[in-house]
Amino acid sequence: MAAPRRLWVRVPRGILALLFFLAFGVGGLVLGCLFFPPLMIFRARRAMRALVRASYRLFVWAARVTGLFRVVLSPEDRARFDAMRGCVVVASHPTLIDVVILLALLPDATAVAKAAAGRNFFYSRIVNAAFLVNDDPLRLLDEAKDLLARGGNLVVFPEGTRTPVDAPQHKLHRGAAQIALHAGAPVQCVSITSDPPVLAKGQPAWDVGDRVIDFTLRACGLIPVEASERDAVQHVAAVALTERIRSLLFSNPAEGEKP
Repeated sequence: MAAPRRLWVRVPRGILALLFFLAFGVGGLVLGCLFFPPLMIFRARRAMRALVRASYRLFVWAARVTGLFRVVLSPEDRARFDAMRGCVVVASHPTLIDVVILLALLPDATAVAKAAAGRNFFYSRIVNAAFLVNDDPLRLLDEAKDLLARGGNLVVFPEGTRTPVDAPQHKLHRGAAQIALHAGAPVQCVSITSDPPVLAKGQPAWDVGDRVIDFTLRACGLIPVEASERDAVQHVAAVALTERIRSLLFSNPAEGEKP
């Protein structure tokens, strides 16, 4: 009888998850079509980022209230998040909504988005106005440097796409390291885990298990960075910094460096 009971829980939870994603898509259209055009006239990108973060906080709050998922963060890490200014926040990427959770928690933050996201029917206006779109590497570096110099935080997923937690290898791109070196900004590594594992690559959005999901975030290392002046040196430094990021994100929690 245990299996049927779990099924009766999984089905309504799956429907709830689909409703959440539908609301997320419609909300993106509403923000982009109604609220963003007046702000774009005044180039108020900081206000647009704040509006996106507010909508993401509403999404996370509603998920907690309905029992869909909750965010687990220690008091010490919550204090670190609240105090972050001008950081490249480099995070693992196991689920579909990692960026939503991080931007809901971080002050004055945005994220690097794929060029394809800037063409998405539901999110294109939001992405192009409030995120940094990775369609021109040189422009991205300069925009990121300006954002970080003004005290904003920039979320980057160096894996580039969702990677299963039990993957034999986590291939990292060097973009996050190059941004940090170009801007001379510190790197804050954040590990994200999901219990039970949901919203992974290839996993249906409605498959959210039969209990409340715990998304656990852990600040697993702060790396101070100095700006690089020579391209050749920066390339070498980016390789070394990327490897250090890998060791912090995917090492045993007990072995990771502490900020």
